[in-house]
Amino acid sequence: MRLRLTTSASLIALLATPAFAQTSPPTDGDAIVVTAQKREQNLQDVPIAITAVSGQALRDQRIRTIDEIGTQVSNTQIYQDKGGSQPNWTIRGVSLFDFNVNNSPSTSIFIDDVYQPSTVLGAGGIFDLQRVEVLKGPQAGLYGRNSVGGAVQIISHEPKPGDTDGYVNVDYGSWNRYRIEAAQSLSLGENTAFRLSVLNDGSFGGGWQKSLAGGRKWGEPDRLAVRGLLRSEIGPLTAKLKVFYARDKSDTVLATASGAYSPTGPDFCDALLAGRLDQANCLTLAQSIDPSLAGAGAQSKDGKRVLSQGENRLNNEELSATLNLSADLGGVTITSITGLTRFDFGFAFDYDASQLNLGGWTEQAGLRNFNQELRIASSSSGAFRWQGGVVYTNYRFNEFKEFNWTDNPLLFDTFNPIFGVDYQDLFLDVTYNQKTRYWGIYGQFDYDITPELTFSGSVRYSDEKTTYRNGRTGFRKITSFPAPGGIDLIPVGDIDRDYKLGDHWTGSATLSYRPTDTATLYTTISRGYKSGGVPGGFPQTPEDTLPYGEEFVLNFEGGFKTEWLDRTLQVNGSVFYYDHDDIQAFTTLPSTLTPGQFAFRLTNIGNGYNFGAELQVVARPARGLRLAASVGYLKAKITDSDKVFFSLDNQVIPWEGQRLDYAPTWSGILSASYRAELSAGRSLTFAGDYNFRSRLRFGQTAVDEALRGVPGYGVANGRITLADESGWSLAVWGKNLFEKAYITDAGNDGVGSFY
Repeated sequence: MRLRLTTSASLIALLATPAFAQTSPPTDGDAIVVTAQKREQNLQDVPIAITAVSGQALRDQRIRTIDEIGTQVSNTQIYQDKGGSQPNWTIRGVSLFDFNVNNSPSTSIFIDDVYQPSTVLGAGGIFDLQRVEVLKGPQAGLYGRNSVGGAVQIISHEPKPGDTDGYVNVDYGSWNRYRIEAAQSLSLGENTAFRLSVLNDGSFGGGWQKSLAGGRKWGEPDRLAVRGLLRSEIGPLTAKLKVFYARDKSDTVLATASGAYSPTGPDFCDALLAGRLDQANCLTLAQSIDPSLAGAGAQSKDGKRVLSQGENRLNNEELSATLNLSADLGGVTITSITGLTRFDFGFAFDYDASQLNLGGWTEQAGLRNFNQELRIASSSSGAFRWQGGVVYTNYRFNEFKEFNWTDNPLLFDTFNPIFGVDYQDLFLDVTYNQKTRYWGIYGQFDYDITPELTFSGSVRYSDEKTTYRNGRTGFRKITSFPAPGGIDLIPVGDIDRDYKLGDHWTGSATLSYRPTDTATLYTTISRGYKSGGVPGGFPQTPEDTLPYGEEFVLNFEGGFKTEWLDRTLQVNGSVFYYDHDDIQAFTTLPSTLTPGQFAFRLTNIGNGYNFGAELQVVARPARGLRLAASVGYLKAKITDSDKVFFSLDNQVIPWEGQRLDYAPTWSGILSASYRAELSAGRSLTFAGDYNFRSRLRFGQTAVDEALRGVPGYGVANGRITLADESGWSLAVWGKNLFEKAYITDAGNDGVGSFY
């Protein structure tokens, strides 16, 4: 497959060479046309807080995966659990506080108008896109369920009849990494065009991390993807067929083990009790079991040298197809969007981050998704504009996951008397099948009260049901060699659960005012929900699978979008307040299987608020010079809850009064670029950016802060590009130029190890 894709890229390069001069110049993200309201509009005219990044800007900035887009958007974090297998969008502090694959995200992701029902479906490579749009705030009127944080549209570059454009990008960089990205449009007659896009993201050997447990290098990407998009125009009918294949077997990040235990006993060490890590003198759980093992101090502070076993990797494969049919019937346009996705998810992660098998997690899941939307819309002209539609999705999910505890004598002493489990049988398995059916009907309209004043409204009725069947948790005997899902000892089994949406109505109302053609003021009230469901973790009792309810956000927002000084200065801003109800999060309970440790149960913990503001400024003070700054302020807090959780040192903590995780008080991006025109049609561009966020997570006690706290950080990137008008360019670029070492996650495996 690698050879075929590389060959395809070479062929595309040959085909594309004479067409480079026809490629349109880069489009600035602040002057882009968006489809945030399912019709084409200038970004500055849309009364929604939006960040849009063009496909050209994505290539220029070397944004390779969807999670990297979060670094370009204020008040937005993309939390990477389990080393990066599940990017979790957190917009304005609204987050998915669960990292099991069966749960729905809190920000809805759409790829070419098709909803992606799981976080793992948004983890693929970014290549040959028209643009990415990030919409902030509840978008449940037009976008439906699970858009309490916002909605993200990923839009592929599509050909049009007559197009012959194409490109090839070849990157080579640190740790022998390479990336080949290429695309070519071909005109197939007067009314039809086809575009082929390929991606090969890999390495010639040598990752950025070294596993002291295995001695090998780790961190190699291994992604292959192909997209074919056919577009045909037959009279009033436009048909677009996309077929997409991707495979990802990349290494994911190896965690760094945290020393926590005293050398003289089973308790936490003195440094930890004082609120700090002492990697040189405090023991890992593995070291306390086997004193001959290297300790946490053998690791490097920047994560390049770790104790983790080299096993953290993905094993994903996707095959999907989308058919978009649109008929322009004069006064109205009818659109049908059909999507089919088959996604096989696999990953492994060493949760104890040590040389022993104390908490190794492996998972295999099959995701099958069918999506059908039928939409009818009026003309974009006229004082009254409207659209409406119906949506149906059928999502099936089959899960097998396993925890490997085979080197943990403490658990053997616990489980052997109860279950008769031998050392080699300390594999805890979970299996279940889940099915979700959703249908909804929506409508949206814009009415120009005056030429300057417009009222917009949207409403949606949703119906959703999830069934969880054949839930089983238990140990399996190695000697019996069962197939995945075979369980011999079942402490929890034969679990069937049902969840049904209880509150069906969502929508928005917006009043926008355009005093001039360079200014838009707006105020919005919007309501969105995130689906409830059935917890997909490792249940220790049947109660751990009890369904949780949906959560809601009621958003009050005001904003402005303005341009000044002959459109050389752009200033946009917004202020928002969320009334956040029935927030879904983990509460912790004493474990029934592992005394002294904790079980995590997903539930609705209570109500809270999210308050914040955003400001974006873009200036072009001189020819070729572009300066931009974006900053976000956020305060997200639980105000009403009767639930509690436990800190890592066994202290009972009320949820009421707590800050939400991954909702930093401050975040932002600073960027600058200067393009100098040289002789002979060449130009030289200097560009750099700095993205930052304040503290992402606070510990509740001194021990909790040392083991769970995630400080803020900032990262600087830069590039220099020499380009010729004939189409070629040469760039030198660097990410994290000052080699900032920063933490993305800190936690524990639930059975005594910390990372």
